[in-house]
Order: sequence, then structure tokens, then C-alpha cells
Amino acid sequence: MVVVRHTEEYQVTDFIVIAHRGASGRWPENSLLAFRKAIEAGADWLELDVHLSADRQLVVLHDESLTRTSNGCGLVGEQSLAELRRLDIGMGEPIPLLAEVLDLATGKATVNIELKGKGVATAVAELLRERINSGRQPAEAFLASSLNEKELIRFAGQLPQVRVAPVAGQPGKHTWEWAERLNAWSVHVAKAAVTERLIATARQKKRKLLVYTVNDSAAAKQLKARGIDGVFSDYPERLIGQQNESFHAR
Repeated sequence: MVVVRHTEEYQVTDFIVIAHRGASGRWPENSLLAFRKAIEAGADWLELDVHLSADRQLVVLHDESLTRTSNGCGLVGEQSLAELRRLDIGMGEPIPLLAEVLDLATGKATVNIELKGKGVATAVAELLRERINSGRQPAEAFLASSLNEKELIRFAGQLPQVRVAPVAGQPGKHTWEWAERLNAWSVHVAKAAVTERLIATARQKKRKLLVYTVNDSAAAKQLKARGIDGVFSDYPERLIGQQNESFHAR
């Protein structure tokens, strides 16, 4: 049973809290466990990163290298799905398929899919199109984002009904031109980049401004008061203000 308690100190209403790689502050990032724990904590937005395996399967992992987040080595794109699935990304968790995370999130959370590897846009568009056309999930259940302009443009051209967002640590004039070209729903920026001018520009351009990575409620409350639309957090439970005993035990 999930017990929801909103504190007076910080309440999430129209402010978006996105579980960054799942509840990655406590659980292995981009694992099914981390995504499940985020949902249990009350997160209704999940963020994840996608690469293609050597046999063109969509796998959820942040880095192109396996070294930091798994007990493997080498590049994701040089190994087959079978090889990747034998690896441990922490607590015995395997590298998940994108389809597995989408199944977990169906009816529970919107999923922000960050397009990482080269050529991933087409494969993600094909998977989402199948899910949308079959009625498994609506187009509104997804948001595609990327630092890679070419991949995001390719995705938007293939699946225009799904929202998109440029990612720019320090957004400049080109970022807003890119967002305008794509009719982007949001722009995702680093916390250090947030200025009153940036917030005003986002309002003028009619784009939501989402900030990464924010891990304490005081900082999130301040950003919300300044007009930020939402944040990515490794600790979504801190920001959502929920307490759930099952969140602390596997």
C-alpha cells in the first residue's frame, strides 16, 4: 500500500518531478528496480537513456561504455543483447530493454526517453508507433529528448505525434531555434544554467523549462517559485513528499 503525505514544506501540484534514471539515488540507475521504486514512491514521470545493441535491440543504459554502470567492459553497441543481458548493473539487476520499462510504466507514468546512441531515433520511433497504434499506450505517455540534434529531428519527423525536447546544458540562440523548428514541448537544461533571462525566454517562446539534476526539496521549491516547470531528480521521493516503507526495502 502506498501512503501519500504531502508536507507543508513542499507540495508537488502542477510542478513536474521526473525520476532521473529511476530512483537512481538509492537503486541502480536505469534498472527496472529503480523505475519500480520510483513509481512506488509516487513518481508519475520517469527518465531513461537508450542505446542500440550490436543486434539493434533497444537497451536502457546511460553511457555508451559499460564500465561505469555494469560489471562489463567495452561499448554497448558492440555487444549483442544476449551478451548485455548477462551483465549486472547493480544488486543483481540486468540491463533492461526499453520495452520492459514501457510495460512497467503503462498506465502509471509518462516516460521521457533520451535518445543516446547513433541511429537510435528510428528504432525508438518504430517501437512507440507500434505501442500507440495497438492502443497499449497513448502518444501522450512519451516524451523524446536528446542532446543530438540530428537524432531528435529524425525522431520528430518519423513520429510527430510524440512530444520532443532538446537537451542543452547551457542553452543558446541555436537551442531556441532548434526548439522552434521541432515545436518542442520543453527544453531541458542544467541547474547551473538557470537565470531569470532564461526563464523569461522560455515563457516568451512558450516552452516548458525542465531542470536537471535537483536532489533536495528546498532547491526544487525555489526553482518552482521562480517559474521553472519541473526538475529531474535522483531522489524523487524527497521532492514528491511521500513516505512508503516498501520504498526502503527491495
